[in-house]
Amino acid sequence: MRSSLVKADDKGRVSIRGTRKGRQYLVTAQHGGWWVMPSPRIKVPAPQMESVIADTWNKLGPAPDIDYDKI
Repeated sequence: MRSSLVKADDKGRVSIRGTRKGRQYLVTAQHGGWWVMPSPRIKVPAPQMESVIADTWNKLGPAPDIDYDKI
């Protein structure tokens, strides 16, 4: 099985009809023909920023003072 990833141009054109502007399509050659399907959309997780972590610590407030000698 051979596969190629093609992208529609800014007018939504590839060598097939029914494409959308800027959308990517997966073109696969199998069973004696070419099969075209929209490329799956993959969402990349956003990295946690240091400011988000620092803000969380600020919301928690300072650690309580504990006299460990009295425990």
